[in-house]
Amino acid sequence: MSTPPTMSLTAKIDLLRKKGLSDDEIDQLLASPASSESVKASPFNMAEMVNNGSSIEEWNKQVDETEKLYINTEAFSVLFIGMAMIINILNFKGYLSDILATTGSIICIALVALVQVFSAPKYREKIKFFIKKR
Repeated sequence: MSTPPTMSLTAKIDLLRKKGLSDDEIDQLLASPASSESVKASPFNMAEMVNNGSSIEEWNKQVDETEKLYINTEAFSVLFIGMAMIINILNFKGYLSDILATTGSIICIALVALVQVFSAPKYREKIKFFIKKR
């Protein structure tokens, strides 16, 4: 028996009753595993999209470690960029010489680059966990 996919459950039960099935038979049909429809995972659930076979605990641990790595990397980058901005503000106000301000700014920008370069391999390993199929 083929029914339109937009037909409500009540209409389907009424149709089964019209075909001569008793309430007990309808209950048995509804309780059977063949009648249950599979629920699709949300396409926005990253764990279901990747499905790399890891346990929930391992997945959550990796998410926490990745978040901590991101926070630490970006915090140090913001710190060094802020220091460069403060050095330049002090230079514009006349408290530091041009050579000292330029040297300090270059050092701060180099430190930002170093933080990003040293965290890149760690990010690569984390990305492998989330993307690579095992």
